[in-house]
Amino acid sequence: MEQKKTRVTIVGSVYAKPGTQFVYIGRADQCESCTIARVCHNLELGRRYEVVAIRVASHRCPVHHGGAVTVDVTEAPAEIRISPELARKNTTIIVKYPECDEACESYAACHPLGVVEGQKYIITDVLEADQVACRIGPSPVLVRIVPLPDGLPRYSQ
Repeated sequence: MEQKKTRVTIVGSVYAKPGTQFVYIGRADQCESCTIARVCHNLELGRRYEVVAIRVASHRCPVHHGGAVTVDVTEAPAEIRISPELARKNTTIIVKYPECDEACESYAACHPLGVVEGQKYIITDVLEADQVACRIGPSPVLVRIVPLPDGLPRYSQ
C-alpha cells in the first residue's frame, strides 16, 4: 500500500492525538506576532487533515489553551453524498456542490467541511446507496473520497 505524504505542523495540545481530524481554517489575529507561526500555517485552507504522529516538541501558544504540539499530518479522507451516476469506486471526480439550501436534512453530507469544491478526488468506497430525500435531483449516494495525490493536477483546467 502506498505511504501517504505527511507534513509537519503545529496544533493545539487537545488535538494532538493520532486519528484526530480537523479542517485548517487559517490564521488567528494572535498568530501575527508569533515566531513559529509559519510552521502552524503551512497547510492548505479548507482542507481536512488527520494527525498521524506526535513529535516531542511543545510550544506556548496564545490561541490554544494548554499550548501547542508539533505533529505529523496527512490529508484525510472525507465522506460526501454525490449524484448516483458519479458514485463508482476508483473513479476520479471533480467536486461540485449541489445548489440547495441549508434547510435540507442532507445539506451537511452533500457539502462536507474539508472538501474543496472544484478539486479532483478519487472515490475509494461507495458506502451507502440508501434513498435520501433530495429536492433538486436523484437521491445522492454516500461515498468516501481522498484528494488526488501530490504531483497530479488537483483542479480542473
